[in-house]
Amino acid sequence: MCEGIAIACRDFPVELIERHQLQDRVTSRMDDAEREVRFLYANPCPLIPTWYCNELIVLPWGNRRRSRLPATGWCSLSSLEAGQWAALNPERVVIPATVGREKGVWYQIREGIQGILVRDEQNTPHVYMLTEEPSHYYHIMTRSNRMPVLVGETI
Repeated sequence: MCEGIAIACRDFPVELIERHQLQDRVTSRMDDAEREVRFLYANPCPLIPTWYCNELIVLPWGNRRRSRLPATGWCSLSSLEAGQWAALNPERVVIPATVGREKGVWYQIREGIQGILVRDEQNTPHVYMLTEEPSHYYHIMTRSNRMPVLVGETI
């Protein structure tokens, strides 16, 4: 799948960092590396940046509360295409990312990851990352049986 992403600080508005109190998520993977904002599903309150209606916003990543929404952060592309999410009226979105992380392995992402936005009972939007069967390379690299659906590329 993809347990987390990071987006370069140069590509992420300071205003969003302040509004969502993301200062503790700003870091770098190496001492001399560019600073980035990390979004990990393991966070107590998982959030994810999302392009929605031509605006970059930060929304809840999936669902961990008692709700009619699936209790996960991911949606398989095959289940979406089979109509299993149709009752939730999913809207396609793009999750911007510079890098992704799976099982401790960081990998480059060029344009972003595809996702869906659905709303809970209170009309609060939640974003689920789309996944698909992994390429051979992705499976060898991460040992994962799912990979994110990337925008304009395949790993």
